[in-house]
Amino acid sequence: MNRRFDPDRHYGDEHVDIFDDAVDGLWPHTYTWITEATAIKNAVTAFEVYLEKALQEAIGSSLTLNGEEHCIKLAVPPRFESPGWKTLVTAHEVLGSSVDSDEVMWARELRHLLTHQNGELRSDAALARFRDADAENGQDESRRVFVGGKVSLGNPRVLKTLDSLAAVVRAADAPVWALCWSQERRSRWPRVLTALHEQKCIIVEPV
Repeated sequence: MNRRFDPDRHYGDEHVDIFDDAVDGLWPHTYTWITEATAIKNAVTAFEVYLEKALQEAIGSSLTLNGEEHCIKLAVPPRFESPGWKTLVTAHEVLGSSVDSDEVMWARELRHLLTHQNGELRSDAALARFRDADAENGQDESRRVFVGGKVSLGNPRVLKTLDSLAAVVRAADAPVWALCWSQERRSRWPRVLTALHEQKCIIVEPV
């Protein structure tokens, strides 16, 4: 850009256009936003994967009924390989933890906004739901989010979102560990399995 821009020949905002061409429109603040959005999307997905794998570890993969070997599977919707969100929530409630806190629901909605709308706030309701009022304090009007613009992220908001997911993981880990490794596991496991089956969270099939 230094070789192309001559302050004696160029006036106005030509240097801005030259830089925009050089980075193909990917300005530093845009790159930062993409990185932050990716971190949130990956974190929410990893959180859901943890909930699924923790359940599978807790319930095991097989049991013997009337002398016959049966396999235990988490219930999944047709043509899918992973259980739905309602199944994950209900199953963890049976185990003894709540995984659908307000913070988790907000993070999942934000992941949906980032994934399916590229972060675009398309309504006043979305603006109210995802506006970060604290981050906008002291900012001029041009730096505030608006309907039609992208949701504001920023390092503090990303870390806060990840921390809220981590807190739920820590809470959910205790009953999962107890069912897998505690001394009472053997006596408790059949009751948990029965409750999960009654709630249609698992499928038990002959091998």
